[in-house]
Amino acid sequence: MASSPPPVTEAINNITNGDSPITTVTVTSPATPTAITSPATTAEDLTNSRPEKKQKLDSVTDDHRKEREEWSATAITILLDSFTERYIELDRKNLRRKDWEVVANLVAEGCDKQNRKSIEQCKNKVDNLKKRYKLETQRMENDVGSVSNWIWFKKMDYLFGASAAVVTLSEVGSDDDKSVGMASPNKLRRSTRLAPHNGPVMDNKKSITNLKWKRVVFKVSGTALAGSDQTIDPQVALQIADEVATASRCGVEVAIIIGGRNFFCGDSWVSATDLDRPTAYQIGMMATVMNSILLQSALEKLGIPTRVQSAFVMPEVAEPYNRLRAMRHLDKGRVVIFGGVGAGTGNPLFSTDTAAALRASEINADAVVKGTNVNGISDKNNIKLDRMSFRDAISRESSSLDSMAIQFCEDNAIPVVLFNMLEPGNVSKALTGKQVGTLIDQ
Repeated sequence: MASSPPPVTEAINNITNGDSPITTVTVTSPATPTAITSPATTAEDLTNSRPEKKQKLDSVTDDHRKEREEWSATAITILLDSFTERYIELDRKNLRRKDWEVVANLVAEGCDKQNRKSIEQCKNKVDNLKKRYKLETQRMENDVGSVSNWIWFKKMDYLFGASAAVVTLSEVGSDDDKSVGMASPNKLRRSTRLAPHNGPVMDNKKSITNLKWKRVVFKVSGTALAGSDQTIDPQVALQIADEVATASRCGVEVAIIIGGRNFFCGDSWVSATDLDRPTAYQIGMMATVMNSILLQSALEKLGIPTRVQSAFVMPEVAEPYNRLRAMRHLDKGRVVIFGGVGAGTGNPLFSTDTAAALRASEINADAVVKGTNVNGISDKNNIKLDRMSFRDAISRESSSLDSMAIQFCEDNAIPVVLFNMLEPGNVSKALTGKQVGTLIDQ
């Protein structure tokens, strides 16, 4: 039997003992195989093995999340309002670059230039909203009878829905930038149908040239609005709307601030329940928004285009307060209603009287007229005064008008009229500068 060959290691050793030197090579014998081992693979090693790919993925994710978070409800509201205005003016054609520049600037302006949006960001956001709208419409078509709870659906439906093409700039008389949630095609057509036959409001702005005041802030007392059940008297609301419409058609630019005492009185609740005062006033601010929406509805039934601006973010029912946008609405003949105590200041400790004075200064109003359930300010013999100075009004401390508001109007040389708005005809008289109630000036 042939002997088994020597191990490989032994054979190599024999060779190295010869005369010719060679390089020694060590080879492991196959008889004793050794398991191949490798360092333990950890999660950290896996991460480090592809750092560039992970960093790129994280960067894309972070950018997407950042883009999504930066678009607040306020920013989207301003974006859609600005886009709608340009879109309608172009007869529903694609916006040009200069139009997108205007839109981007308005978004930056409305957000106090924080988180400024580029033109591309605005375009991309509108495109994303279009995609979401298509998904919503497809879902509703597949699920017959369902409705969309997406807060931007009504606005997108107005812009891009099947019935959008029937609502054009000429139909609505330049009423082109409805508040989000208030601009469905049906509502726009209804406002047009109920509009007076003598043409849009804007065509009649200069029908009377001898107006005493061009722009007026009308402060409506919530107490005077109250009905028997302490909510709102529909007849009073309709009467106010009718007389505001009359003044608007005469060419007066009307901004309105409404109190909320017919729904909720913060002072009463604080004294009766020891409720935290700022909390009580916040509730009162919401009450003023409810009154604002009710009055807006009454005005639009008369064909008067109306906008509500609020301190609260309510894209379905109101625009966020923006001074320049409010002034542009007024320039176009629209009525603007400021909802919320402070009319957009966000300060619940301001009375609505003070808010009216503040907003009058901000929008360059010529006067503040306050409608209450009293005829004006009377002397000690209970005789109504037709006119008095700011100093006398402050010294009398009338419960019908906040002294801080009077002081603010005096500082800004804005006359104030206090009158009874429940008497038919008084609202339109006050707004057009005719003698009614008590005039307070220098």
